[in-house]
Amino acid sequence: MLTPLIMKLEHFLPVPDQAKEWLNSLVLRYDDFPMHADIIREGDMPSGVFVVTGGHACRYKILPDGTRQILDFMFPGDMTELHSLLLRVTDHGIVTLGPTTIARIDRGRLIAAMFDHPVVAVALWWNALHREAILRERITAIGRRSAYSRVAHLLCEISERLKLVGETVDHSYRLPLSQAELGDALGMSEVYANRMLRRLQDEGLIIADHRMLRIPDVDALKEAAGFDPRYLHLEGAPQAVRDAVPRWN
Repeated sequence: MLTPLIMKLEHFLPVPDQAKEWLNSLVLRYDDFPMHADIIREGDMPSGVFVVTGGHACRYKILPDGTRQILDFMFPGDMTELHSLLLRVTDHGIVTLGPTTIARIDRGRLIAAMFDHPVVAVALWWNALHREAILRERITAIGRRSAYSRVAHLLCEISERLKLVGETVDHSYRLPLSQAELGDALGMSEVYANRMLRRLQDEGLIIADHRMLRIPDVDALKEAAGFDPRYLHLEGAPQAVRDAVPRWN
């Protein structure tokens, strides 16, 4: 079931039951991957669209010297781009961060009938813009934020994104990445990422225990990070869009 994706889309616009059934009918099959398994390798021929339904993954690129840059994280409800099959080869890889399940989607049916379900079409458009905004913020963070605020900012972002799909409890969540992966995402060494995490713990802003992370004071962590969640566009659809959607049905 595409429950995490539907939960995420409904944060933008309510999705009618008929559209939910249609979305779930698009699943061709489910594939399970172990930890640190490539779902897609850079240079592969694009083979379709998928949605993460369980677990966590990341998009990455490998530099000529063998170092890795993590571009973005994929949590339950995140999907690959509909336009990916326009490319001859994939320009980045996707690897799991732990045991992960994906749902492969019938891309042809999705595109052919998407505009018969305008709420889904508009919500998927928002979903694509949401990812682009996250990438812009990551570029800004790596280019201009201190290492300390970079780490704090990403922890705030992960909390907000996991909350969308019901994977947080009382400001606690399973941190789905190692210190090395944290460093690869934020342009710093594993040692320095560990140092920033320890500083956040020493200041009482986070409590980390075996990949579980708790944020005792959300506002304090956001202040330390300079975190403004508006870039995630979580306020829901503007009223003009909500008013227009019924006319498109």
